Amino acid sequence: MSALARMLEEFSSQSSPAAPRLAAAQALREHNLPDHHEENWRYANIRAIESVPRFLPDPALASPRDLPLLPATLPGFERLVYVDGRLSSKGPMPAAGQLTRLHPEWSAAADAATPFATAGDGRLGLIAQMFAPEPLALRISGTLALEIISVTSTHGGANYTDLVVELDAGARLELVERQVGAAPPVPSPERSTLGCSNLRLRLAAGAQLVHTRLQQAAGHALLYDTVSVCLAEHAHYQLRHVAAGGASARSSVQVQLLGREATVDIRALAVAQGAQYADALYTVLHEAPGTRSDLLFRGIASDRSHVACSADVQATPAAPGARVRQSLRGLIDGKGAEVNLRPRLTINIDDIQAAHGATTGRLDEDLLFYLLSRGLAPAAARSLLKWAFLSETLGAVGPAALRKDAEWAVAARLSDAPAAELLG
Repeated sequence: MSALARMLEEFSSQSSPAAPRLAAAQALREHNLPDHHEENWRYANIRAIESVPRFLPDPALASPRDLPLLPATLPGFERLVYVDGRLSSKGPMPAAGQLTRLHPEWSAAADAATPFATAGDGRLGLIAQMFAPEPLALRISGTLALEIISVTSTHGGANYTDLVVELDAGARLELVERQVGAAPPVPSPERSTLGCSNLRLRLAAGAQLVHTRLQQAAGHALLYDTVSVCLAEHAHYQLRHVAAGGASARSSVQVQLLGREATVDIRALAVAQGAQYADALYTVLHEAPGTRSDLLFRGIASDRSHVACSADVQATPAAPGARVRQSLRGLIDGKGAEVNLRPRLTINIDDIQAAHGATTGRLDEDLLFYLLSRGLAPAAARSLLKWAFLSETLGAVGPAALRKDAEWAVAARLSDAPAAELLG
């Protein structure tokens, strides 16, 4: 039986699922899971879903011995903690006046009928909508710093989160998402855990969102996350995405610039080693005058791993004066490693400034020879060059405590770990 058939069968075994969940299941039944025959999924390891033994989240709560240690709280941040998709008492709902909790059914139903969410590249978000134990919708006003930690225990088997965040006009939010997980006592393909998250962000006029995502799940985890963002006029969205965990990871991000002079700035990196897969798709839709998008990606594939990134920017006739920049670079560090980069521009307007480029290669032999001639050991020289390659993205991660954690997570995935003095 296929993964989709088993998934739908397990979903049907639940008693009286809510209407939004039924709609998500119906959409997945109609449009199927994506596969490698689709252009935007060519390099994603979707076949790994077939190895998941069970899709329903475990009804039992995880015990403390099944959980990893939580990272230290970031100074000045409120915190929410999900354990196997359920809000934990370790992170009670913040009492800050800037945050309002909306009805959970609204969370599951919001924007469920968009092509991206039902038939497009956001389809894996339907899995989260079907199974998330506690869908959540939040409204932000004023200024707030919020950290959301999603923990997968050793016994849970599956972790689903479905979250909507609305920013009122002029609101400012610093949002940090972290995915962490505990390693099983005896790692094996049969113990793979599935993590699916579905995040929808809505920015009203003049709202500002700084969004940092750090993926550092255990090595047996399969991570599939979906993010859709809509920006009104003069809104600004800044994404910092660090993928450094899991056996297989896929991120599908769509940003719609719907209002005049809305802007998005994305800095992303992925590091993989062993037989890991790390794949990402960033789609930006320019649909209003004066909109701007800036996307920078850096990836390193070591050993036999695979790193892929697609950047798809589309500018409609309704977006005169748009400005677009893409920069994708990949580094291959192993005989069996692969890096696949695809920058794409679809421009249907003359009044636009656009630039894009992609390069893939190995460490610069001339620079490596220079460092060796200055007395550096080969491993130190190689790690120094790798660190310099990633510095443009890692340096944009904040706050400082989070950047340090991101640096250590990245260092653990490099074949030549950098010296401690290079880490924050």
